[in-house]
Amino acid sequence: MKPQLSTTLIAAIAIIFAFHSCKKNSGNEAVVSVEPAEVIHDFAHKVAFATYTDLEAKANLLFVQVQTFNVTNSNTDLASCKQLWKDTRAVWEKNEAFLFGPVATEDMDPGIDDWPVNKDDLDTLLASNQVFTSGFLDSTQTTLKGFHPMEYLLFGVNGIKSASEFTNREKEYLLALGDYIKRLSTKIRKSWDPNESGNYLVNYTSAGQTGSNYATKRAALEELVNSMIGICEEVSGGKIEEPLAAQNPNLEESQFSQNSIVDFTNNMRSVQNAYFGDYLEDGIGLNKWVNQSNISLDNKVQQKLTAAINSFSLITVPFGQAIITQQLQLHQVQEKINELKDVLEGELLPYIQAGVTD
Repeated sequence: MKPQLSTTLIAAIAIIFAFHSCKKNSGNEAVVSVEPAEVIHDFAHKVAFATYTDLEAKANLLFVQVQTFNVTNSNTDLASCKQLWKDTRAVWEKNEAFLFGPVATEDMDPGIDDWPVNKDDLDTLLASNQVFTSGFLDSTQTTLKGFHPMEYLLFGVNGIKSASEFTNREKEYLLALGDYIKRLSTKIRKSWDPNESGNYLVNYTSAGQTGSNYATKRAALEELVNSMIGICEEVSGGKIEEPLAAQNPNLEESQFSQNSIVDFTNNMRSVQNAYFGDYLEDGIGLNKWVNQSNISLDNKVQQKLTAAINSFSLITVPFGQAIITQQLQLHQVQEKINELKDVLEGELLPYIQAGVTD
C-alpha cells in the first residue's frame, strides 16, 4: 500500500507554499512581495498618524469658528460651527477601527466621545457660578465634555437651535469645550507623531524588537484586526442595537445633530481605511498582503466591507426615527456588519496568525 499524505498535511504544505512563493507576472518575472512590516509601517504613518493630524487640523478650525460665533452671535457663524462639528466628528469616527495605544490606555476616547450627554448635570452646571475653563473640563465627568455636550449646545434638543437662543453661560461653556477638544486632539496627534518623544508610532512599527509592546509583527497585526472587529461589534451590537431594542431615541449617539447614520458609516470606513492602509494617500495595507497569496479571501473582505458601508443607504430617515419606523432596514444593516465581523474574525485573523511568523 502506497503511503498517503493526510489532508491536514497537504493543506499545511499548500499554505506554506502560498506564503513563501514569489508571485509571477505574465512575463514570468518575479513580483516583489508585500511584507508584514510594510503593512505595519503604512498603517502607522498613512492611517493612524494621518487621521490624527487631520483631526487636530479640523478641531483647530472648529475652535476658531466657536470663538468667532462667540463675538458675532450670528446664525451664519452658528451654521459654520455646526458644519465644522460634523467635519471634525467625521475624522474622529474614522479612527474607531484602531482605538488602541494611548487613545485607549490614557482614556482619551471617553474624554472626547462619551454619550449620552448628561443633560441634567449640564443644565445644573450652566445655572451655577462655576467658571468654565478648558482646565475645569479636564477633571469633570466624561458625559459633560467632548463632542456630545458641544453637539447639545450647538444644535439644541430639537436640532434647530438658533443664535438668539444662546445664553451667555452656554457660550462660555461652548468656548471651553472648543478649547478642550482642540487640546485633546493635539495630545492624540502627538501620541502617534514620529517626531515626538515616546510616541506610539515607533512602538508599533518596531514590533518584534526590544522595547515594543508587541513581541512579534503578528501581535501588532492581531491588535489591528481585533480593533477592526471591535468597532463592528460596537456599531451593530451597541450603537444600533441598544436604542433599537429599547425603542429609546435618548440612547442615540449623535441625537441632537441627527448625525448618527453618518457616524456609523464613517466607523465602517475606518475599518476600510485600516484594511487598505489608506487615509488621504494610498498605502500598503493588509489587502495587498492577503491578495498576494489568497485572492479569494481579499475579495471576500472587500465585498463585505462594501456591503456594510452601502447598507446604510437603506435608512432614509434620521436614526432616532428609524428605530421606530425602519426596524427591518436596521436589522439588515446589522446583518451586513455582522457578516463583515465574521469574516474578519473567522477568516482574516486566523490567516494572519498562520501566515505571519515573526
